[in-house]
Amino acid sequence: MPKIKVAAVQMAPAFADKMGNLRRVAHLVKQAAGEGAQLVVLPELVTTGYSFMSKEDALVYAEALHPDLLTFKSMRVLAESFQVHLVWGMIELDVGTGDLYNSQVYVAPDGTWTSYRKVNRWGNDFLWCRPGRANPPVVAANFAGTTKKIGLLICRDVRDKKDDNWKSFYEKGDADIVCMSANWGDGGFPSVSWMDFVEDNNMTLIVSNRYQKEANNDFGEGGICIIEPPDKVTCAGIQWDQDCIVYAEIE
Repeated sequence: MPKIKVAAVQMAPAFADKMGNLRRVAHLVKQAAGEGAQLVVLPELVTTGYSFMSKEDALVYAEALHPDLLTFKSMRVLAESFQVHLVWGMIELDVGTGDLYNSQVYVAPDGTWTSYRKVNRWGNDFLWCRPGRANPPVVAANFAGTTKKIGLLICRDVRDKKDDNWKSFYEKGDADIVCMSANWGDGGFPSVSWMDFVEDNNMTLIVSNRYQKEANNDFGEGGICIIEPPDKVTCAGIQWDQDCIVYAEIE
């Protein structure tokens, strides 16, 4: 069976510097593509940072999900130019309601895309964004003739449920690969939550994370990896407290 090379990116976005962050993202995506990566996963809120204190503060940096607006267009061009499937986190504006969401977006080299809104909020999320109300989407992604089911996930949603009534986001067979964009914070590496998710769902989990302090949050030294079921962890190339990329070739 052909293998797919995937990349988990570690990057600490500069708070409220969208243009600067987009330039750094472009450099990292180019680097990953140059190493042969076909799927590249970037951290949660990678274009803006995390620590907004109000909806009004975050609104300045929010964008609707439209292929011709700045962030989406930049990522779409990167995906097409380097022929990679790309996943990233951003502040989404719902133009219909005016609500903001901590969102994750997937775009393929051909421009096909989907998105997901974080359900299980944490910390500053409560100050500016609304919770998502739907399970993560799964897309059939084509990698040079091989089709894989790709799922999305944002940080604390790796707990794989909302509550006892909303019991599961994923079940075995739903996806082959789940792309997790995170601002995980300091703690054990790899997290038990990540390992449990992979074992429970029999899916490969790509963990993209940030590092460094930002305002009221301490995201620690970072920590990225690719976890294949039941418990194979790849983290070769990780560099604590700095931008880096971890790669894996998965079945």
